[in-house]
Amino acid sequence: MPKFPHFAYKQLLMALVVLFCFAPLSVAAQDDEPASSELLENFFRDNEAASESDAQQFLENLDLLLDHPLDLNKASREDITALHLLQEIQIENFFAYRDQFGPLLNVYELQAIPTWELSDIRRILPYSTITTGLDTRNTPWWNGFYTGENELLLRGGFPDPPNYSTFGQSRQVEGGPFALAIRYRHTFDGRMRFGFTAESDPGEAMFNKSNPKGFDFYSAHLFVQPLNSRVKTLALGDFSARFGQGLLLQTGFSPGKSAETVSVARGGRKINAYGAFGETFFFRGAASTFSLGKHLEITALFSDRRRDGNVQYPDSTDQEAADILFTSLQTSGYHRNSSEIADEKSLHERVGGISSTYRWHSGQISANGLLIAYDKPWNPAPAAYRKFAFRGKKLASASVDYNWRWHNFFVFGESARSDNGGLATVNGLLLSAHRNVTLSAVHRSLARDYQSIYAAPFAESSGANNEHGLFLGADIRWIRRWQLNFYADAWQHPWLRFGVSAPSRGREFLARLQWQKSKTFSAYILWQSETKEHDSNLEGITGLIENRRDRIRLHAISKVNRSLELRSRVEWTTFQVASLKPSQGYIAYQEAVVKIMGSPVSGSIRYTVFDTEDYDTRVYAFEKDLFSAVSIPAFAGGGTRYYINLQWNITRNLRLEGRMEQTNTRRTVTDSGTIGKERVWKVQARLKW
Repeated sequence: MPKFPHFAYKQLLMALVVLFCFAPLSVAAQDDEPASSELLENFFRDNEAASESDAQQFLENLDLLLDHPLDLNKASREDITALHLLQEIQIENFFAYRDQFGPLLNVYELQAIPTWELSDIRRILPYSTITTGLDTRNTPWWNGFYTGENELLLRGGFPDPPNYSTFGQSRQVEGGPFALAIRYRHTFDGRMRFGFTAESDPGEAMFNKSNPKGFDFYSAHLFVQPLNSRVKTLALGDFSARFGQGLLLQTGFSPGKSAETVSVARGGRKINAYGAFGETFFFRGAASTFSLGKHLEITALFSDRRRDGNVQYPDSTDQEAADILFTSLQTSGYHRNSSEIADEKSLHERVGGISSTYRWHSGQISANGLLIAYDKPWNPAPAAYRKFAFRGKKLASASVDYNWRWHNFFVFGESARSDNGGLATVNGLLLSAHRNVTLSAVHRSLARDYQSIYAAPFAESSGANNEHGLFLGADIRWIRRWQLNFYADAWQHPWLRFGVSAPSRGREFLARLQWQKSKTFSAYILWQSETKEHDSNLEGITGLIENRRDRIRLHAISKVNRSLELRSRVEWTTFQVASLKPSQGYIAYQEAVVKIMGSPVSGSIRYTVFDTEDYDTRVYAFEKDLFSAVSIPAFAGGGTRYYINLQWNITRNLRLEGRMEQTNTRRTVTDSGTIGKERVWKVQARLKW
């Protein structure tokens, strides 16, 4: 058991008491909220290249469906997969049921679909509907330019101290400590969407210096789906894209390993609109999906944009422009000081892609191609682990992906080749062994010389290369109100990695037992253990040694009445190097969500206590933030944190939101960490008409 400091015992004891004292309650509950918190939490914890803009797009797509629910009698596989709220085998069972029995009559019929439990149905009901009448969409899509719904979002933030306060006098920033963002969005009948965003981070200039035209980042998009019977999707401006299982291309939301142990297949729409505030993981140009009959469709995309990069110029003016190169892409989106501004839009990137898909009743197969070109050669800094990294101006790659359903089996996969000859493949199986038991398996073989830039397949590490592994998972709902999820994953890296000077291995295990006592109380316990090999930094020991991280989480949600919901969590983490004594850490929080019936004001408040011996025992916790904002801080060191969110529905069309968060750090465990108070104020206005 972790050794907690004296100041934390009382707070931890209170959190444990609250965690278990509400089990007997059985009063009426408020409406269920989207089941996205843990999905996003796992996404950021397990994904080294996770982008906040991807999570923001995921939340905004769900929000759009609240106003325009997805008709399950007309929805395609891509539409339902894009929700990220159902397992692939559940989606296949849904379409098999709909094909056999015809359109659904009402939501109660969903209970007859194999592998669909009440918890799954409740999860998707806010975003879906069932209609049995004729399609009433007789209005041409172009009417959406002057009719439909509008939304204007204004967001401001002030961190104290600013997030650039450690730069020092030699790296002065251009702007002030405020963050400002504006977004306009127009939607029409779920078929058309267009809008723009503008954003500046703290420290970035506005209407002066390097940004004389105002904001640091601008984005705009037009998205139509469908345009007509031939053009299924049209995207102009900024968009996100994905092909297959992510070996070639994946810029949207793509969760990996998590307690949702059978949600392992990638899927959904190949093209999506992009309206987030992130400045990196998107394309700018045009994309479209064309239907060439009942079974064949083609998706084509082209992007032409400037990217941030670390450009190296020749030391002598006598050298030619051909000697100019860049060593890395910059993805932070910050342009505050001279060095960050020098990297801003220093590269010209062009991307062209095409995907041809043939579909039949029980599956599909696609052939994909992608070409990426830069105006300067990419030449990473020399390092042994970068021996097989991409170098040059152009990178071409191709792949074939597939999925196929046969009875209770669903198989999927993708195999790809980069133009240097490197190969990569990901293949998976989902098996509905019983109505209440679903099994999953994913094998990946990513060669050390496979090269990609926008890839994000199901894997342990980012980069889509230098990994071979096998994942096995299960979802068991044998006893009513109980659900057991577990997985085992083992992998090896055949070449060197950063901080690992030899081929290495790893393994990971997870188990979660969830109890849904009633509509008003649920709880789960989660255990996870991960072991990886790293270079030794211990005196007298050379070579690779095993580092093991274990965590145990207790989490409970109690809906006290229609106005109050309590959420409690305690999580312990240990980190052990070889046979040394493990370091320890924990986090405990208590949260109250208040929604008084009939009141225009609602809110939430959370108080957190954390204490970790080092950064290796850090703990992530998803926080409820302003609409479409994402907050998943990593807690390390010792201290407390609290936040308060308030929402005021001034009128039916105007909503004002505010947030104040404060972290009190008593002890830091990193060189860059600071002791004291860190506050952030945020305010947001959301107007609809």
